[in-house]
This record gives sequence, structure tokens and C-alpha cells, in this order.
Amino acid sequence: MGPGNASAVASSWAAVKGSARTTEVDLVVAAYIAGQRVPLTEQERSAAVRRALLVFAAGGDLHREPALDDPAVLELARDLDSPERREALLAASDQLASLADAELAWRAYACGLLADALGEE
Repeated sequence: MGPGNASAVASSWAAVKGSARTTEVDLVVAAYIAGQRVPLTEQERSAAVRRALLVFAAGGDLHREPALDDPAVLELARDLDSPERREALLAASDQLASLADAELAWRAYACGLLADALGEE
């Protein structure tokens, strides 16, 4: 690799990482919006989000953004999971229904709920 190629590779890598992050954010937003159709009481949502916030706080900097693989997101997704809720989420969004991975869509929904709760703080 000649001189100058390393900076081109670094620049390309930064673009890929930025693109992946944008795609993740778009997925979380779509899931959060579709999640308005998920049958979930306010009490169930609030209790699960509070538990996830404790896990999130134990994980480090509270000002970080939650990610799809964050332990708090995974915990929240497990806490709220049911076949009926997943079905409602996928039915509410063509973008989510077209994903090959329903688990990813469900985690994106949980990530959106956690991000919303963190934004209220």
C-alpha cells in the first residue's frame, strides 16, 4: 500500500461506520414509531423501562446513546417480549416486516423506548 492509501482507507472506514450508525438510528426510529401499535399498558412499559434504566446506569456513562446490543436494551426487549407484541410491531411497519430478523426489529423497538426514557431525564 503506497502513501496516501491509508488515509483513503481510513476515510472509507469512517464513512462505513457513519452509514451503519445512521442505518441503526433509522431502524430504531421506525421501530419506535411502529411500537405505538404494540399492545402494552403504561404500567408495563414504565416498569420495564425503569428496570432497563438501572441496567443502563450500571453500564457506565449515562450520557452515552443506547445501542441495539446494549445490555439494557437486551434486558428491556426480553422483559416486554411476547409473540403478540412482536406481531403487532411487524404489522405496523413495512420496513420492519421486510427485515429478515424479527429479533433485530424487536431490539430496535426496545432501544427506542430506552432512548425516549433517557431523553426525558
